[in-house]
Amino acid sequence: MDATALKSRVHAANLANQNTPGYKTKAVEFDAAFQQALAAGTSTRDIEASVYERHDLPEDNDGNNVSTERETLGQAQNQTLYNAYLALMQGKKKLLVTAISPAP
Repeated sequence: MDATALKSRVHAANLANQNTPGYKTKAVEFDAAFQQALAAGTSTRDIEASVYERHDLPEDNDGNNVSTERETLGQAQNQTLYNAYLALMQGKKKLLVTAISPAP
């Protein structure tokens, strides 16, 4: 959930800087490291998301490479993930409360 919260802030910052000359789109790296840890069978608890600049995107004449459409779509996808993670956490909490509650 922390990574999705960070992604949300990064998308918002990118959109806020869409008219800033020379601004490079920022992105969050987390998913690949998480998948590698899962594949290797190592702990995923210590994986932290990191922010980096994207230099592989087409630029405008002013050197800015922010795409409003890409950022808006990314934000919507990220919000969907966050909502799914939240629902999973709420379900897990409900199961734990049920498990520790005394029998009627």
